[in-house]
Amino acid sequence: MVSNKQMNNIRCTSNRQYLIYGLFVISTLFSSIAAAANITVSTSRNPISLDDSFHLIYEANSSVDEDPDFTPVYKNFDVLSSSQSTNMRSVNGSWDLKKTWDLTVIAKDIGQFTVPPISFGKDVSPAIRITIINSSSPNSVSPSGQASIPAKIFLETSIDKKTGWVQSQFVYTVRLLRTVSIAGASLTELTTTDPDAITQMISEDNYQTTRNGIRYEVFERRYAIFPQKSGELRINPVVFEGRVNSTQARSIFDQFRMSGQMKRLRSKAINITIKPAPATINLQDWLPASDLRLIEEWSDDTQDLKAGEPVTRTIMIAAEGLTGVQLPDLPFDDIEGMKQYPDKAVIEDKPDTTGITGYKQIKVALIPAKAGTYILPEVKLQWWNTRTNKKEIARLPATSIKVTGSATSDTPPAPMKSDEIPTPVKQPATTDKTLANQTLIDDSKPYWKWLALFFALAWLLTLILYFRKPLSRQKPQKIRPPVSTQSIRALASDVEKNARKNDATNTRNALIEWARLAYGDSDITNLSQINKYCSPRLEPFIRQLNEALYSTEEKNWDGKALLRVFSEEKPLSEKQKNESS
Repeated sequence: MVSNKQMNNIRCTSNRQYLIYGLFVISTLFSSIAAAANITVSTSRNPISLDDSFHLIYEANSSVDEDPDFTPVYKNFDVLSSSQSTNMRSVNGSWDLKKTWDLTVIAKDIGQFTVPPISFGKDVSPAIRITIINSSSPNSVSPSGQASIPAKIFLETSIDKKTGWVQSQFVYTVRLLRTVSIAGASLTELTTTDPDAITQMISEDNYQTTRNGIRYEVFERRYAIFPQKSGELRINPVVFEGRVNSTQARSIFDQFRMSGQMKRLRSKAINITIKPAPATINLQDWLPASDLRLIEEWSDDTQDLKAGEPVTRTIMIAAEGLTGVQLPDLPFDDIEGMKQYPDKAVIEDKPDTTGITGYKQIKVALIPAKAGTYILPEVKLQWWNTRTNKKEIARLPATSIKVTGSATSDTPPAPMKSDEIPTPVKQPATTDKTLANQTLIDDSKPYWKWLALFFALAWLLTLILYFRKPLSRQKPQKIRPPVSTQSIRALASDVEKNARKNDATNTRNALIEWARLAYGDSDITNLSQINKYCSPRLEPFIRQLNEALYSTEEKNWDGKALLRVFSEEKPLSEKQKNESS
C-alpha cells in the first residue's frame, strides 16, 4: 500500500517532467522563429544621387522558405542587374550558412522612398528607407534644358521654336557633354505624345566645346519633328545609360571593362504649342514650309519640236521644312492635239543640321500630233510661308512650244499638170508566133496553177494564225482580276470595325490601306487623295473625318454615318465591270 508521501513525490516528479518538456518545446519554437526572421537588408550608400546606381543587398544566415519576390522594388527603382551567392563557414566547429542577393538599382525620381518588406516565401525581410537627392556640383553651371548637372557629364536639350504650325518642322537637339571616359553607352530614341507625328534623325556629330573654362567632349544628335495634331505636344525625356570612369582592366577578371560606375542621365521633357491651320486655308492646300520652289526642265528645245516625236517635261517641287511624302501631286490640264503621259513621281529627302528639304520629281512625256503652236497653261502650287506666316503661291509661267513637220500626212498628192504627165514607153511589138509559143508553154505546164493556189492558201492560213495569236495572249489578261477580292474585303472589315468604335485615327489608317488596294493606287497616303476615286456620296464623309482629325476643337467623331455609305462603296474593278456590262 502506497503512502500519501510517496504519492506526492510521484506527482512532483511528473510535473517536473511536463515542465521540462514544455520549456524544450518553447525554446525550440523560439529558436526556429529567430532563425526564420534573420534576414537583413542594406545599401552600398545612403543618400544616393539621382543618376547614380547603387547596390541593394539582402542577406540570410540560413535557408529561406522560397526565392524572394522583388516586385515592390520596381515601383521606385529600375533594377539594372541582380546576382545571388551562397557562402558556408565554420565557427567553433559549427557550420554557418550565408545567402546573399545583390541588386544593382537606380532611382526613378528624387525623394525619400521606403522599400517594403520583401517576401521570401513565409520568411520576410525588414523594410528599408532610402533618400535620393538631385545630382549637383558647386563648380558647374546649369545649361538651359538639362535635368542633372554633374561637373563631369550631363545632358542638355533644345528646340528651335516653342510654337509652330501643325505638320510644320521642329528641330530638336540633344547633347551629351563629358570630361570622363564612358563605356557601354546608349541613348534612347526620341518619342512624343503624338503617335502620328513624323520623327526623323537628321544629323549626328562629335566635337569639343568649352564651358566655364572646362573642355568637354560633345556627342550631338538632331531630330526633325512634324506634329500631325494641333494643341500641346510633349517631347519625352531622352535617357543616357553607360558606365562612367571606365579605364583599363583592373584585373584578369575585368577584361570587358565593366569596372566603371553605371550612370543614367535624363533630359527634361519639352512642351511645345502646335497651332492649327488657318480657317481660311483648305486642308488639301496646307503646305507649311520655310521655302518652296517649282523648277522646270525640258529634254529638247521647246521651239523646235517635231510632230509625233515625244519630249519630256520635268517639274521638281523643292520644299524646305517638309518631307517628300508631304508634297502633293500636280494636276495637268488636257491640251487639244497633244497627248500627255505622266510618270510615277520620285520622292527624296535631304537632311542637314537645319532640317529636311523634301523633293518631288514629276516627269511628263508630251507627244504633239501635228505641227503648230501649243500653249501649256500656268502651273500653280499654294503653300504657307512659316517665316512670314502668310499664304504664298509658287508658279511656273505658261509655256509656248512650237512644233514643225508631221507624223503622218493625210493630204492627197496634188494633181499633175499636163506637161508633167510622163510619156508612155513604147513596147516592142509582139508577133503572132511569139504569142503562140507562149500559149503552148502555158498549156503544156498546168502545174503552175496548183502551185499558185497552194501558196495563196498558205498565205491565208498564216494571216489567220497571226491574228488569233495575240487574241489568245490577251484573253487571260481580261479575265484575270487585278487584286484579291478577299484582301479587299479584309481591309474593308478593318475600316468598319474602327468606324463602329468611332476611332477616327485607326479608321483613317484602315481607309487609306483599303483605298490603295481597292483603287489600285499605291501612292495614296492621305484621305484627300481618296476623293478623286470614291463616289460622290462617300466624299463628304471622308472630308468630315479629315476635319475631325485636324480640328482645333475636340470633337467626338461619329463613324456610323461613314459606315452606312462605305458599305455601298465598290472597288475600282467592280465599277469597271459594271460599266463594261
